[in-house]
Amino acid sequence: MGIKPNIESFKAWWARMSELKKEPVAVPEPVHEHYICNHCGYSFYGRYCPQCGMPAGDVRFTFKRLIHNFLDIWGLGNRPMFRTMRDLLWRPGYMISDYLGGHHLNYFPPFKMLAVLTIFIFFVAWAFNLKDPLVGKNIADVLNGIEGIGETMKYTFNHVGRLLIFLDTYDLYRILIQNIIVVPVAWLVFRKKGYNMVETFFSQIYINCQFHLLSLLWMLITWDLPPTVFLPYYIPGSLAILVLIFDYKQLYGLSYWQSIWRTLLFILLIFIVYILLLAIATIIIAIYIGVRN
Repeated sequence: MGIKPNIESFKAWWARMSELKKEPVAVPEPVHEHYICNHCGYSFYGRYCPQCGMPAGDVRFTFKRLIHNFLDIWGLGNRPMFRTMRDLLWRPGYMISDYLGGHHLNYFPPFKMLAVLTIFIFFVAWAFNLKDPLVGKNIADVLNGIEGIGETMKYTFNHVGRLLIFLDTYDLYRILIQNIIVVPVAWLVFRKKGYNMVETFFSQIYINCQFHLLSLLWMLITWDLPPTVFLPYYIPGSLAILVLIFDYKQLYGLSYWQSIWRTLLFILLIFIVYILLLAIATIIIAIYIGVRN
C-alpha cells in the first residue's frame, strides 16, 4: 500500500471532520406522552410542565439524583456543561455561532460557566501550590525603581502599581474589565461579519471560558504555570494567538489568511489601548496627587 492512498484517506477523513464541526448539536425529538404535573397538577404533553417548568416523569429521590444535585452546585450536574466544554475545545467558533443563533439550551450559560471555571482555576492552583507570577507587582517594581524622578512621580507609580497588583490578584474582575476593553476592539476588527456589540461580548466571554479550560489542562498536565502567559490566563502566549486564529476563523467564517491578519491586528490594537489607558491612569493619578499636595 503506497503513501498516496493514505494521504487521500486522511484528506477524506479531515473533510468529514470539518463538516461535522459545522453541524449544531441535535435537538431532542418532541415527546408526545401525556403527563400530569406533580407540582401544580397541570395536564400537558412534553418533557416539562409549561405552567411551572417542573420536569415530567418520576420525582422520587434516588442515589443518582443525590449525586446530580451535589454536582449541580458546581454546574457539573448539567449535561450542557460537559457538551460546552467539549465544543469549546473542538469546535469553539461554530459553537459560539450556534449559541448566538438561538441554540441556548444546548450550551451552558457563558457567565455562569466563566465563574465556575474561575473557581476551578483557583482550586487547582491552590492544590498544586502554583504561584501567580504577579506581573502587576513586577511592573510596579520597575516603575518604582526608575532613578531621577521626583516624589510626586514616585507616589504616582506606587498607586499605579497598587492598581495593577489588584487587577492581577482578582482574576474575575480583571477578566470582566478586560472584556470591556476587548469587546469594542473585536467588534471594530470583525464588524463586517454581522454580529453586534452585545453578541461580540457574549462571544468573548465564551472565548474566556475556552482559555480557562486550556489553562486548567496545562496546569493538570504540567503541574506548573507556563513560562510566558497570555494574561489573565495561564497558557503560553504563542498558543493563545493560535487558538484565537482558530476561534475567529470558525466564528466569522474567515479564510486562514483573513483570520491570521485580523487576529494580529486585534492583538496589536488591544496592546495600544492598554498602553493608552495606563498612560491616562498615570496622568490622572499624578494630577490628583499634585493637587492634593
